[in-house]
Amino acid sequence: MRRLPLEGIRIADLTMVWAGPFATKILAEMGAEVIKVESPYAWDLVRTLIPQPGEPEPWNSSYYFNDYNRDKKSVTLHLQHPRGRELFLRLVERSDVVIENYRADVLDRLGLGYEVLRERKRDIILVSMAGFGKTGPERDQVGYGPIIEQMAGLASLTGYGDDGTPYKTGISYGDPVAGAAAAGAVILALIHRRRTGEGCFIDLAQREVLATMIGESFVLASRFGRVPSHRGNRDDRFVTQGVYPARGEDRWVAISVRSDSEWKRLAELIGRPDLAPLTAAERRARHDQLDEAIAAWTRERSADDAAEALQQRGIPAGPVRDTADIHDDPNLNARGFWVKLPHPRMRPWRQPNTAWRLREARPHPRRHAPLFGEHNREVLCGLLGLSEAELEELRREGVIGDAPVDPRFG
Repeated sequence: MRRLPLEGIRIADLTMVWAGPFATKILAEMGAEVIKVESPYAWDLVRTLIPQPGEPEPWNSSYYFNDYNRDKKSVTLHLQHPRGRELFLRLVERSDVVIENYRADVLDRLGLGYEVLRERKRDIILVSMAGFGKTGPERDQVGYGPIIEQMAGLASLTGYGDDGTPYKTGISYGDPVAGAAAAGAVILALIHRRRTGEGCFIDLAQREVLATMIGESFVLASRFGRVPSHRGNRDDRFVTQGVYPARGEDRWVAISVRSDSEWKRLAELIGRPDLAPLTAAERRARHDQLDEAIAAWTRERSADDAAEALQQRGIPAGPVRDTADIHDDPNLNARGFWVKLPHPRMRPWRQPNTAWRLREARPHPRRHAPLFGEHNREVLCGLLGLSEAELEELRREGVIGDAPVDPRFG
């Protein structure tokens, strides 16, 4: 594969925040031309969510925004204005895919629902990523990642078992999962169109995507009427298992014992041969005591040294890395995982490379996330055929802009 697989595909991107922009970032990395459409009055709020102090254009210098929007182009169109709406429809005529993650009713209220788009481009593909889907009694609800996580059932599985309190994950897990699913949906729709000549409308509810990630728990409830108990870092089959303190501040090593023979080797390694004869059932009953014995050994060692000693004896173990660790991780650096992209408003910083490794096409980040309205002229004049005079008129009317109107930060 000498070309990126999505070269020649154009995507009109109406997404904001995380889930949607994560999907279009993946598609852009695979070669698609992604045109991010924002309004001067309603922009991707991540641009102004965590501003850098003292920046004259903080909406162009958000690390958060730049991480999920690189390799895209930026066009500003006020979609509630008749001329902005018409220009977007003209963009649709020259696009293959429209993707959005608005609240379920927004696209229709803008007069840009699927049937309207289809009138302008018969084989257009529309992917809608409303939190709870486009139909049903919850369709009008707004769902960000933390809410999706609760509503999908994921949080009910996490906790430590002592008081039944559920815990959310450390990140809004539903966002990247939904984004990856949406990218996959676009690919399937493009394959379908190539085979049949037909476009399609994909109603991708973020809540339903995340719910499919806990299918094992649904099966347990359906077949046996059991609700999974909170186990913390423990496991029903593998004992002992946990994350244990290592030498240093907030340093940890994860260990999982899968068999009696592995347990015997671990007991010998930590200097507790008296514990070696314990069966799995006995270890489960004495898990707290065994955790203390293991922790007494791990506390005297670095996480790396402890993990290496365990691995050499065939016991699954690994150091817990934090975000500072992975920036200097020798394996990630050896694989070229970190890249720096020049940015006109920001100093260079290390960003993750493309996760996909195609040996010949070699996808990699090509440019920084776009400045607000950076490609208005390129797209509106070059692609849609507007004149410079028309462009200036649109700017005067507030249909386009190169900065958010009355931005607020927080």
